[in-house]
Amino acid sequence: MSTALNRETDVNAVCGDVNHFHEGQSLGAGELPRLPKLPSLTGSRFWAAFLVFLFHSSLPSDLAPFADTTTQHIFTVMVGKAGWLGVSYFFILSGFIMVWSAKNNDTPGNFYLRRFAKIYPTHCLTWVMAFIIGATSLSQYKLWSVNLLLLNTWFDDVHYFFVGNRPSWSLCIEAMFYLSFPFIFNVMKAIPAKFDRVGLLAVAAASLLVQTGIYFWVEPNHMMGAFPISQQHFWVSYIFPPARIFEFLAGMFAARLLVNGRAPVLSKTASLAILAATYVGSSYIPYQFSMSVVFIIPVCLLIISMASDDLKNKNTVLSNQTSVWLGEISYAFYMVHFLVLFYFLNLTAGRKFSLPEGVALIAVALVLSVSLASFLYKYFEVPMMKFILEKCRTKALVIARRPS
Repeated sequence: MSTALNRETDVNAVCGDVNHFHEGQSLGAGELPRLPKLPSLTGSRFWAAFLVFLFHSSLPSDLAPFADTTTQHIFTVMVGKAGWLGVSYFFILSGFIMVWSAKNNDTPGNFYLRRFAKIYPTHCLTWVMAFIIGATSLSQYKLWSVNLLLLNTWFDDVHYFFVGNRPSWSLCIEAMFYLSFPFIFNVMKAIPAKFDRVGLLAVAAASLLVQTGIYFWVEPNHMMGAFPISQQHFWVSYIFPPARIFEFLAGMFAARLLVNGRAPVLSKTASLAILAATYVGSSYIPYQFSMSVVFIIPVCLLIISMASDDLKNKNTVLSNQTSVWLGEISYAFYMVHFLVLFYFLNLTAGRKFSLPEGVALIAVALVLSVSLASFLYKYFEVPMMKFILEKCRTKALVIARRPS
């Protein structure tokens, strides 16, 4: 969403100068190999965010530009699960990248600082932008205050779910992932590598079990409106942060499998085919299960296949310079695209268009979102991240040198 997926140090480096990864190399107890970059995964982030963009552009509350009801219906059906898939991809990839980029000499404090420096300034900026374009009202102080603190998805109230800059709801869940990662990772390091595949299957099964329990035991209430699911089911199964921990854990186990040379490596074509079949099939199961749990294993297989290409030094579309650049700006793109769509919705005053005009409007919104994201990434996200890291590390150095 991206929320989730920049590597864990400076902008372009993850583990410093890296050594080559050797297939079959394993993680010893307390030992972390220095792993190479995975440019294909960086490049893939933009396409996950693009899926969310398409999903939002199909919603009447965001754009839904087509006047012909059949055209609009076809578009909605085609991208109706794209947002769920894109967000699930980000959550799984977060767990994968956190493990892949973990360092022996890291501390929870340094980890939290890097995550804060990467995520929070852009969240604050787009939070302010939501006021400027009218997506949030000053009178809704209870709503926007908890959104600023990234706590709004902990409230069982539909008014809190998507307040302010709508995509920021997923940051509440990412924040839970980040806070818990140092502790989960320490526990996971004690698990023998031979159990990693069982661990991945276990967290996927646990997610299915939890969703099944919610489906049968949580009392439904008012419907969400845009989605065929009750508000109560939607919150407990999709918005409430603990319900999404399984995707993060699955990504962590997928990374361990690859590091330890035990990953089931399919070709990208095969893994994409499995994911595409899952996407189509998700339309034929209860809606609640189509939002996250069905994508866990297919997404893990795809991430492993892309990472394996990078480890073999294969040049792919996702690892080229343009794709990597798009991946680098993907967090900013994810955070600004709704604001652009909302602005266009107000600009057109809800007017609907023909197929060519509607496609053109979506294309213009996409180009504008990418352009704005590029600007924010270069002139705000990166400078703010460097500023925070330098200031905090300089202050820590001064304190460390101060005589007791």
